[in-house]
Amino acid sequence: MTNTGLKGRNALVTGASKGLGRAMAIALAKNGAHLVLVARDRAKLESVAAEVARRGGTADVFVADMTQEDQVIALESQVSAKTGKIQILINNAGTNLRKDITDFTLDEWRGVQDTNLTMSFSPAVPLCRT
Repeated sequence: MTNTGLKGRNALVTGASKGLGRAMAIALAKNGAHLVLVARDRAKLESVAAEVARRGGTADVFVADMTQEDQVIALESQVSAKTGKIQILINNAGTNLRKDITDFTLDEWRGVQDTNLTMSFSPAVPLCRT
């Protein structure tokens, strides 16, 4: 059963290609939102969009690495041109390296921090103003 409580709302979900991002995107679509799916893997995003469509929802796919400021800026323009204003933003993209922290290289540490911490702050401002 579909609830239309979010009909007319655009919901952008980062990290939408799998796991929690995929599940949240599908739940938002079930409630009537138009999805803007963002992740680095186009094939996985297309799979989520197809699942949303099978359930009667709509979704646009955008490939971007949310840790890269230039890609976030480009995404803002692309999303604005295609879907208009974003009313719901879920900064879900994240990563994990499964090893002892003492075994991390500095580049690995920065990659985890950029994805899990910095990314959650940096795209929120431009994407919400589209």
